[in-house]
Amino acid sequence: MGVGSTLTGTLFRVATAGSVDDGKSTLVGRLLHDSKAILADTLDAVARTSAERGFGGASGGIDLALLTDGLRAEREQGITIDVAYRYFATDQRSFILADCPGHAQYTKNTVTGASTADAVVRRAD
Repeated sequence: MGVGSTLTGTLFRVATAGSVDDGKSTLVGRLLHDSKAILADTLDAVARTSAERGFGGASGGIDLALLTDGLRAEREQGITIDVAYRYFATDQRSFILADCPGHAQYTKNTVTGASTADAVVRRAD
């Protein structure tokens, strides 16, 4: 069987893997942002939170990792605790991204996120 043989139709499931602060959530946020899969009000909220935290300095950049933070504790601590599933699509394919935690204490959550993935993107910094 070739690469992608586990695909269901045109849906491709991707999980992130890596250590703490390797940029997994930022990568997922970048994919969502660049594919225009973010609602304007969500992007505005992330921009406000980024500015409040001093992210981006004078350039006014946004912290794309905030796009996957669903739990209050994740936003407060700046870490991923639970798997965040996000969806986006192109003309050719639909994707489900599983943003998995990198902290050792949340390994069970990472395994859960990776268990249904067709591929895993391993981030290393």
